[in-house]
Amino acid sequence: MATLAQFLMEEALTKGAAARASRCGAMRTRAVSRLTNLYLLRLRFLIEQPGRTPLLAEEVQIIGHLGRLGDRENVRQGEVEWLAEGEVLRLLAEAQPDANIGGAERKELVSAALAGWDTLDSGLKQTVEARAQVLSESHRRVRQAVSMKVRGLTVKPQLPPDLLGLLVLQPAVEQDCESVRA
Repeated sequence: MATLAQFLMEEALTKGAAARASRCGAMRTRAVSRLTNLYLLRLRFLIEQPGRTPLLAEEVQIIGHLGRLGDRENVRQGEVEWLAEGEVLRLLAEAQPDANIGGAERKELVSAALAGWDTLDSGLKQTVEARAQVLSESHRRVRQAVSMKVRGLTVKPQLPPDLLGLLVLQPAVEQDCESVRA
């Protein structure tokens, strides 16, 4: 199963529209009560220590926020309601498609989320910088544990992160779910 997932992800990254799997999607689900965007990101960091060659570190992280960017309900730039990491992971594990979304609506939802991606700079920067701080503390602890130097150790985020994938979760109403069962 892991090999299949790796193959599909690599194909989606290299073949674009010709791939069997998409990097962007949308589903209607009862798991959310408001429109929710989840982003799969590749984060990069330079780990530097005086007198040593810098190391490049990469990791994948999933982040998410509530609401459509630009909607009057809550999201002008800088006012995005970010989800906690645990909530994002819960949604990925538990959200199931509960109703169909037509192709035009799916395209509109994904296009709106992608169009709003550029307005997320400040929130993304804070997320990546916070992760860099956590990595710096981890590297310091490990190096101290094995009696290595930690003086001058820095972990610098390389911005912006790469957007690898997007999932838009749209709330399902009972009427939508009934039409699927019929």
